[in-house]
Amino acid sequence: MDPITNPYTPNAGSKPPELAGRGKQLRQFEVLIGRLSAGLTEQSMIIRGLRGVGKTVLLNAFEDIAESAGFITFYHELTPESSLIAQVARDAESTLAQLKLTSRVAARLRDSLAHLKTIRIASPEGFELAVDLRGGDEGQVSADLAHLLVQIGKAAQEQGRGVVLLIDDVQFAAELEYRALISALHRATQKSLPVTLAAAGLPQIPRLTGEARSYAERLFDFPTLDSLAHDDAAAALASPARQHEVSYTPEAVQRAITWTGGYPFFIQQLGKHAWNLAGQSPIDLDAIEDAMPVAREALDRSIYEVRLQRATETERRYMKAMAELGTGPYRSGDVARKLGKGTGGVSKIRQRLLDKGLVYATEDFGYIDFTVPRFDDFMRRRNDIGA
Repeated sequence: MDPITNPYTPNAGSKPPELAGRGKQLRQFEVLIGRLSAGLTEQSMIIRGLRGVGKTVLLNAFEDIAESAGFITFYHELTPESSLIAQVARDAESTLAQLKLTSRVAARLRDSLAHLKTIRIASPEGFELAVDLRGGDEGQVSADLAHLLVQIGKAAQEQGRGVVLLIDDVQFAAELEYRALISALHRATQKSLPVTLAAAGLPQIPRLTGEARSYAERLFDFPTLDSLAHDDAAAALASPARQHEVSYTPEAVQRAITWTGGYPFFIQQLGKHAWNLAGQSPIDLDAIEDAMPVAREALDRSIYEVRLQRATETERRYMKAMAELGTGPYRSGDVARKLGKGTGGVSKIRQRLLDKGLVYATEDFGYIDFTVPRFDDFMRRRNDIGA
């Protein structure tokens, strides 16, 4: 088959030809935008799930829905070095510029924002904002950000528009800044303003959000993305090929679903290589079997090796010990014993892996797991890491 017309997209965040199995979440977001447009309130959404299940793809689909409804959108991918509040302040600047405010409304807004301490107007004209969190305690930071979002929400509402903040890898937000954002969204919701958050994070994000603010469970909904059900996985594999009048044999589809476990990124990777290796339609079981080792090598390079390179040798040994215990979740104490140490002796290693997003703390206290599906299998296949 021609690789130039290959319909599969095993890239980070790229929208697949068939966004299978995510209709419920898309409809939920459509309702959220529709209610905000009508002057009503609705819970913001934080998608949770492992790497490779399509969280970023879904955020991009949310962005399209919001923009079609006339909302102003901003997308950010956080890292441990990101300043969430600085990014939101830049979004506020851009929002005010896009709204094309009258001189009267602009003057009113400048007067309203002039008293803020940690987020201040930095130019004699316009709405350039400077952020300096060193000048205030958490209460001041939260109050300033809340006031900013309320003013932005009012300005957008007056023009029949709204604002959506789309934040990927939200678990990397600094604790104080995340709490401030939650407080600010809470205030905007109390005022029935069209400002909302659509975020994505690792599975621990509901716990982190609840710890940040006690009312967060009422402010947000936390849909979970996981591997696709059988029929959705089959559609994700077969529908892109069908658009090119190419089909799969039933045996090929079943083998592909079993091998990929229904994980969307794995399906895209296997589909890509099966397409390139198949001589003709239908793509049969032999083509899938031939594609599996090639797809595995590509997965190793694209999602496993790059993450392993972020870990120190000590951290790699810790992950190797996890994998040798079998399939997770893993009790932290069992990992420590596998390394021949006490829990306290490896707690700093565990925390560094958590901070890097290579593992996450499950909802069961004292347990951890890998953030990428089948990372344990990858680690067991490695023979250059000492236990």
